[in-house]
Amino acid sequence: MNFNQRTFEQAVTWFVALQSQDCDEQQRSEFQQWLAQHKSHTAAYAEAEKLWINLDSVKSVPIPNLKARNQRWNAARTGIATLVFAAISTGWWLDYSAETVTHSTGIGQRRSIELADGSQIELNAATQLSVRLSWLRREIKLQEGEAMFDVTHEKFRTFTVQAGTLQVRDIGTRFNVRKRQDGTVVSVLEGEVEVKPEHAWLGQNVKAGFSCKMDEDGHLHASELANLEQASGWLDGRLIFNHTPLSHVVAELERYHDLHFVFADSTLANETLSGSFETTDLNPFLRAVEKILSVRTQRQKQTIVLSRR
Repeated sequence: MNFNQRTFEQAVTWFVALQSQDCDEQQRSEFQQWLAQHKSHTAAYAEAEKLWINLDSVKSVPIPNLKARNQRWNAARTGIATLVFAAISTGWWLDYSAETVTHSTGIGQRRSIELADGSQIELNAATQLSVRLSWLRREIKLQEGEAMFDVTHEKFRTFTVQAGTLQVRDIGTRFNVRKRQDGTVVSVLEGEVEVKPEHAWLGQNVKAGFSCKMDEDGHLHASELANLEQASGWLDGRLIFNHTPLSHVVAELERYHDLHFVFADSTLANETLSGSFETTDLNPFLRAVEKILSVRTQRQKQTIVLSRR
């Protein structure tokens, strides 16, 4: 349920008023009337309650010379709540209402984005992601594809990348995220990131020179030494494969060329290939598979059929 800033401010005012010992039955009745006016009022009040629950550290702050007098302490506590809510609800609203911007690339396209905080994002071919910069956080959602992130570190505003059910939190770094049907791979070129499943409490830190993968079943693997040249080769227009199944190779090539590969013999998909190929020129790849794997390639308009010799 959506609600506007004025409704949220009203909900905060009511919440603070209801915490006071001076709140009488007439005020409670008026609150119930306000609550029943619209469904958005109930949603806004629920957010105000959540906000207060998250302020445990503020609620427990000791105030000298007031603890001995419960009445004065309760009044001071209500005053603190009012001030805290006034400050935080403004920031919360700025965070809640921040705009989400979507960026995408087509087959064979690349794109560079500079965010308002100075961070840089390079989008690889056939990639879609959304960016949401708010008062409290910087959130990226990678729906599909691959992107390189060069993050401007901010101590009090997190930078996270959500790729499916994998969450990546920046700890001041440069890293690459590749999301495909077979899983998501995070490779760290500089600095360090924390990776974890979306709803997990704890994750694992991945340092420069290492990578971490979450497979298609949502299992997070331990980090391992990364081939950084392979992870970042696309920035220089190169695709680097190292004993990569041919099915994965052709799927990658389809992101750069408007065509489709078909295996006449399904067992060919499991054959592996190593090598470095330009993203813009398909012919060296076709010659390589014909020579190395003894594969015959036949092009039929936008379809390339791979079969055994």
